[in-house]
Amino acid sequence: MVALLLLAGSAEAQQVVTQPERVIAVSKGASALLVNPTAIQRFSVGDPTTAEAVVLSPTEVIINGKQLGTTTLFVWDNTGQVRVYSVEVTADAPALQRFLRGVMPEESIEVIASGNSVTLTGEVKNPNSVARAVEIAKGTGATIIDNLVAPPAVQVQLKVRFAEVNRRAFKEFTARYLTRNPQDLSDAGNYSGSLDNSDGAIEFLLQSPNASIQALIRFLQGRGDFRSLAEPNLMTLPGREAYFLAGGRFPYPSVQGGSAGNAVSIQFEEFGVRLRFTPTITRSGAIRLKLEPEVSSLDFANGLVIQGFSIPSILTRKTITEVELREGQFLAIAGLLDNISTDNITKIPVLGDIPILGQLFRSKNLQQRRTELLVLITPKLVRASDQPQVLPTGEPPTWKWQGYLKTPPSSSSSPLQPAASAGQDDTR
Repeated sequence: MVALLLLAGSAEAQQVVTQPERVIAVSKGASALLVNPTAIQRFSVGDPTTAEAVVLSPTEVIINGKQLGTTTLFVWDNTGQVRVYSVEVTADAPALQRFLRGVMPEESIEVIASGNSVTLTGEVKNPNSVARAVEIAKGTGATIIDNLVAPPAVQVQLKVRFAEVNRRAFKEFTARYLTRNPQDLSDAGNYSGSLDNSDGAIEFLLQSPNASIQALIRFLQGRGDFRSLAEPNLMTLPGREAYFLAGGRFPYPSVQGGSAGNAVSIQFEEFGVRLRFTPTITRSGAIRLKLEPEVSSLDFANGLVIQGFSIPSILTRKTITEVELREGQFLAIAGLLDNISTDNITKIPVLGDIPILGQLFRSKNLQQRRTELLVLITPKLVRASDQPQVLPTGEPPTWKWQGYLKTPPSSSSSPLQPAASAGQDDTR
């Protein structure tokens, strides 16, 4: 009987406490004071890298937050009783909220920190404020939960036109525009004045801010000196990159040394008309663009032959720029030149091939053509609509009436569906 009582008392004394009695929240880099009702004999921290505990007095322990996360603190007092605390090291939510209010005072953003995550809630007036707030909150190192309510997003659409222009014809148009009536762009009549060889599209547009770019295109197209390469329309969200390629990928061999034993692998390289751009919208409503247009082509005349493979070189015209435009304004990028020389030989058969004397029976004609790459860019803001648009399926509207499907008379001239006859009835 005595042995049974001793065993029961021993089991009661060794009861394991696993449920935390209290949650202690402390910000990363901050401290919290824990006061125990009885004298502390010893303590243990589950994950010392998350938080550390330091005894200040027999009944006080200070807890320092080291990194985001959750751990457990066990405290034994001098009576043998065990207390369990859950320690949550979170981001400094009040400091983050004060910083967001200082940066965006017009927005109502609330910050809630829990464990290793930060939740952003509230309503914002500017759709761009969501991305800014999330980017700022990422600096805490926590996982960001975005619960912000924003108005419909504004997207940026870029209308781009890549064209190759005869440089001589372009300079002729520029001189005609600067020295004559800009409305008279015909070839008739004489004009005076000359331009320096360095003049190009940029100088033309700077000196003539009211110039019509459409007039330039019509003038060059009428003479056959304007060749359109690509006309992409790209749309993306502010801060996101958009990419366009009109061309292809050509294979070329790549020799790999080392343990592969000079093995040959096939790689691919892009060529053609390419465009990368990243838009952002400033507070004033302007559109800031980071642009990277490029036009490349294969040149087999200056290529190489490696292990039987004919590898062409790549002729590239490329520029990288960052500009700020208003909606509807256009940017012209030019000055990327290409010189093409053609040597034509005309000769009399047989006689033109005679050594020395054959020079008398043949002639050479060297033609040089200089082209200029012209990139025209126009940004536009596209706002999402809350009202869903009806897709043009081509089917006439119908409704049910006494079990019949009725089709109303229609006078529309939609190319998808001919007009329905008046009083047309369908089967049940």
